[in-house]
Amino acid sequence: MISIKRMSDCTFAEVTKAWNRGFEGYFFPVAMTEEMLVQRLGAEGYVLSLSVVAFDDQEPVGLVASGLRTINGRKIAWNGGTGVATAYRRKGLGRQLMEATFKLYEEAGVHDATLEAISQNEKAIALYEQLGYDVVDSLIFWQRTDALPENPFGIQENAGYRVRRVLAQEAAQLPFYQSNAPWQNQWQSMRDGEALVVEDAEGQEVGYAMYKRVASDAGKVTAIALRHCVAQPDHADADTILRVALTEMYAPYELECRRSTFNLPASQEQLLHILQEAGFGPSGTEQVYMVKKMKMPEAVAELAE
Repeated sequence: MISIKRMSDCTFAEVTKAWNRGFEGYFFPVAMTEEMLVQRLGAEGYVLSLSVVAFDDQEPVGLVASGLRTINGRKIAWNGGTGVATAYRRKGLGRQLMEATFKLYEEAGVHDATLEAISQNEKAIALYEQLGYDVVDSLIFWQRTDALPENPFGIQENAGYRVRRVLAQEAAQLPFYQSNAPWQNQWQSMRDGEALVVEDAEGQEVGYAMYKRVASDAGKVTAIALRHCVAQPDHADADTILRVALTEMYAPYELECRRSTFNLPASQEQLLHILQEAGFGPSGTEQVYMVKKMKMPEAVAELAE
């Protein structure tokens, strides 16, 4: 008999078994040891009381792992993983897990529920749409793996901008920070990441980028992944601002490493055009970003007013 519990009421051994069984045969290998999973749940800000695990009698057979953040006064829940054991797929367990999750979201006064899904996972996307989610954007994973040529992003001399390196949290204070980014690209998930701010000749902040670098044990940079690259909205020189940010972020050019984008919104057409000019192209992965407007219980809604 199927039962569903809050993750906070389960042992980590049970959660780990549910995770590994739920994501068996997934598009990417995501198997975890108990220690790895505990570290991930804590580091990435999952909320165990908003997450659920499905059991068949005593056996963990699926889960939904969620987190919660308040952004611009709205409670935004994010689904950081929905998995169902192979033998239980296409039997309605995914829907049961999601419906149990929505009840917890409603109790917590969540305004918006968000998730990302692999574009090829059409069955999962169809289920999420049936449950009230809408696809609001595509998320792009582009890359270039060789060394870059000199001036790869076509910056003209004396462009009139300077770059200042800051903490990701500082960049998030900019009035044009993209706070509605997928959860892994939000500054709270980038405490081990880097950021930079582009300033004009008068010292005004007109753009920013957030990114992560990965280095080998010897200290050599092996990957640079772009999470945000944004110019001040409606700025007349937005194209140059984006090029300046990319030029600084992806340096040094002679370095051979994996330069990529991570969950970059396809709606950022100007930025994608610049990256395409510089030889970046699809890596074979693409996701969709989905949002569901939650209906709060009346008592919770009254408290929120």
